[in-house]
Amino acid sequence: MNAPTTNAIAFHNSAPGTLGVEMEWMSVDADSGQQIPAAPDVFAVIGDTPRIKPELFTSIIEINTDIHTGTAAAMEQLRKLYAEVDTVLGEQHAALLSSSTHPFSHWREQQVSDDPRYARLLQRLCWVARRFNICGIHAHIGMPDGDTCIGAMNQLLPIMPVFLAISANSPFWHGEKTGLMSSRIKIFEGLSQGGMPFYFSDWQDFEHCAARLMATGSIDSVRDIWWEMRPHPDFGTLEIRIGDMPGTCADTAAYIAYVRAEAMAAITHDPHAKVHPSLIRENRWRACRYGMHATMIDPFSEELIPVLDWLEQRLDILAKQAVDTDELAIVAERVAHWRTDGGGADIQRHIYDHSGNFSQMVKALRDQDGWSRQCQ
Repeated sequence: MNAPTTNAIAFHNSAPGTLGVEMEWMSVDADSGQQIPAAPDVFAVIGDTPRIKPELFTSIIEINTDIHTGTAAAMEQLRKLYAEVDTVLGEQHAALLSSSTHPFSHWREQQVSDDPRYARLLQRLCWVARRFNICGIHAHIGMPDGDTCIGAMNQLLPIMPVFLAISANSPFWHGEKTGLMSSRIKIFEGLSQGGMPFYFSDWQDFEHCAARLMATGSIDSVRDIWWEMRPHPDFGTLEIRIGDMPGTCADTAAYIAYVRAEAMAAITHDPHAKVHPSLIRENRWRACRYGMHATMIDPFSEELIPVLDWLEQRLDILAKQAVDTDELAIVAERVAHWRTDGGGADIQRHIYDHSGNFSQMVKALRDQDGWSRQCQ
């Protein structure tokens, strides 16, 4: 096959380090905790808004922010948007659940949203897309140009497993203990363009890749590249998509702050040597299996080290690189909590082990997720 003609993909530059966040929430019955198709009723009340949007299934609602310059401002808006949706759902005797998989509801029971793009998605991906009853958090970090975006993506590739480890929040799937801290990531990687991204030499190299995929009918547009981290040329951002939907408001703040801190360092500091994808893939598996309790392979020294120990050491390095101290403080404070109480997947397991009842578990998760009150 001849090489495809490369069509330039315009990268709409953004101010470096600006921040936008997308979060996907499940709607559940307030009593049973079962996943329910409440989204259409929510949109009937709030109307068409870019900040609160439908998803593939009518039982999932996406909330996304405006452009911000730091985590605190993004979190303030996320809390307000959450409250707006939560109020409407409360009138339907429903609620939002902050989990990357529903602990017991089945994907076969979910209704597909009435949107032509989702219909095309299902026609192309069939059973793979139909199983896509999962939720995550996407952090968009502003990039000044395409080459800088690709350079930052290369820099963050070895660190991506840590993003997954600290957000892991999907230990159950259809009422089964999976043994994984993030079962969502195994569903996510099944997409035709899912999984880890690749190293690219520059923006033109990425353009060649996208052109090849479009020329062969593999994708319709860059939007159909679902890697766990990808350039978003329309927004002028690097979009980090690997994270599970964090279990609590405080976990969300720490996740966003850490992702932004690493992205800022990737923009402003000299690149480190490439890390072999086999090592990155192994750490990704360890994060999937053990979450923040994983012993990872340090991608730079190749020594074994517990994830939270590595993260604390990394925060010290970022501080010396003059990364925003307010962002680092949010993460450091939460690390101390994670050491004693664990993260979202730990909370789910602990509640279920003590109650043995999924409905009670979902109610308890909603009661302690912190979104209905102020969180740091």
